Amino acid sequence: MKRIIAFCLTALLANLAWAQAPLVVSTHPIYLIAKSITQGVEEPVLLLGNQSGHDVQLTPDNRKTIMDASLVIWLGKEHEAPLERVLANNAKAISILNSGIIQALPLRSTRGVALKDTMDTHVWLDPNNAVRIGFFIAALRSQQHPENKTAYWNNAKKFANEMLLVSQKYIGVGTVRPYWAYHDAYQYLERSLNLKFAGAMTDDPHVAPTVTQIKYMNDTRPYKKMCLLAEASTSPSQYRKLGEITFQSVDESLAKQQDFVVAWRTLAQETQACVLNARK
Repeated sequence: MKRIIAFCLTALLANLAWAQAPLVVSTHPIYLIAKSITQGVEEPVLLLGNQSGHDVQLTPDNRKTIMDASLVIWLGKEHEAPLERVLANNAKAISILNSGIIQALPLRSTRGVALKDTMDTHVWLDPNNAVRIGFFIAALRSQQHPENKTAYWNNAKKFANEMLLVSQKYIGVGTVRPYWAYHDAYQYLERSLNLKFAGAMTDDPHVAPTVTQIKYMNDTRPYKKMCLLAEASTSPSQYRKLGEITFQSVDESLAKQQDFVVAWRTLAQETQACVLNARK
């Protein structure tokens, strides 16, 4: 009898542990969306911490986090190639980029030419995509925890209303304005903020711009003074030869933010201020 009771308790605890197993999210912007959807129900776990999806070094703790999760949501191999080995065949892992729920745009060359059979993976910067991701997380988690379905869906609706309300404040405001980027990571903002891409210094933020590309940008500059969106780590020596610019430090990964809607609004405000400062 004692053995039977012990067995039953072990099974019960195992089932309880599975039911309480966390939702794990790969990168920070998707984690922020997940936080909004699961608010008041559970706290999602951020897998990669301060790492970007492009440069992943999985630790033993990361691997244990994946193993212990009831659901792992990641962008996909196009954004997080190093995770493919551990997540591609994991039944608990769901890729957003392969889900069919988002509208993706192709990568562009530094001169704005769309590249065939490619995908720009910064999809969360499009407010409509962010809303779709929110409802997708709510649907997935509701399947696993139907007792919390109402809370998940109410949170998703609240997130959608807040996100679209903020983004709609920018649509149709002013004329379309050109901008430059250190690397092309902001095209999902263009429709919402009336932006026109006029060139990037490099197609890889880890590779210095070429003299040829800097000359091209100067020769084709739409305005005398241009807005340049770039990471804070960008050195002035890398963009000094562009002439008169307004430098705006931005972070498309929203790494230091704790609320997605606030983070998107901050990025939008910074970008808008930068392009408005440009002049012919």
